[in-house]
Amino acid sequence: MLTSLELANHFGFKIINGDFNALSRPVLVAELDRPGLELMGLFQYHEKDRIILIGNKEMALINSTDPDTIYKNCLKIFSDECPAVVITHDNPCPDCVMTAAREKNVPLFSCSQDTSELSSLMYIYLSEALAPRTAMHACLLEIYGIGVLLMGESGIGKSEISLELIRKGHRLVADDRVDIADVRGKLIGTCPETIYGMMEVRGIGIINVSRMFGINSLTKRSHINLIINLVPFKKDEPMERIGMKTNHYDILNESIPLIKLPVSAARSMAEIIETAVTNYKLKDDGYDTGYEFQKRLLEIQEKRQEEKRRKEEYAKMSSVAGNKLVKEK
Repeated sequence: MLTSLELANHFGFKIINGDFNALSRPVLVAELDRPGLELMGLFQYHEKDRIILIGNKEMALINSTDPDTIYKNCLKIFSDECPAVVITHDNPCPDCVMTAAREKNVPLFSCSQDTSELSSLMYIYLSEALAPRTAMHACLLEIYGIGVLLMGESGIGKSEISLELIRKGHRLVADDRVDIADVRGKLIGTCPETIYGMMEVRGIGIINVSRMFGINSLTKRSHINLIINLVPFKKDEPMERIGMKTNHYDILNESIPLIKLPVSAARSMAEIIETAVTNYKLKDDGYDTGYEFQKRLLEIQEKRQEEKRRKEEYAKMSSVAGNKLVKEK
């Protein structure tokens, strides 16, 4: 749970009001509120659980309005559900606002940032901090700019295949465990701090990826665009042959394209995964090789049927012409 104090520490806000209980208030939503209407006494659309930003416009309104009116309206704005109030541009806090904040024991912060810039930064931060989360036993890499989650049972070779992909110039996000957040309908994967930049290679132990392959071999986060499930190769098990069917896997109620790849000693899995990612990018750009193959088959079939029809018509016409000559004789 994110608290007002954690928010203040993250952005470096100066705390000008609020005791321990106040600073422990939970932040529950990412949306922010600039209370122009509320300062004038209009509360019809007021959202009580939002962080309040007071910028230059709000401060001009406060300074041009009767202090008693502002004080009374602030008592309503500073509800028990209000996580915090932030005054921007290093503006001094008016006495009527401070009195109301102390009376309601609401966290009151001050900062030097521009209001619009801070609003954008806070919304991005809160959207991620408050996003639904889960963790998965998997590896996450960025391959050709696509976030690829490698899944598979323990011992299937996820780390070894990831290592080969890193050697080919792709970037590691996380090995063994991936923390996943659903941020505004997009899955973002990160690595736990304790294992960032590390990999476990069976028979060798823990290796430092950036020391071995350079700092560009790592990235701290990536969208999850594609899931590749590594499974043991079984000769008699049916597998996708043409690629017409697209499977999906649900994570945090988000549906992600899934490709199942059989693993065997004779297959170069890193190159196969690169091929799978390239094919995914082509599909995403509107080119579907499976559809193109099916279209080509249909065109060839139609061409053969047309040739057959023409031969039958020619044979029929030849037969009619032959019969006509016989009759004339």
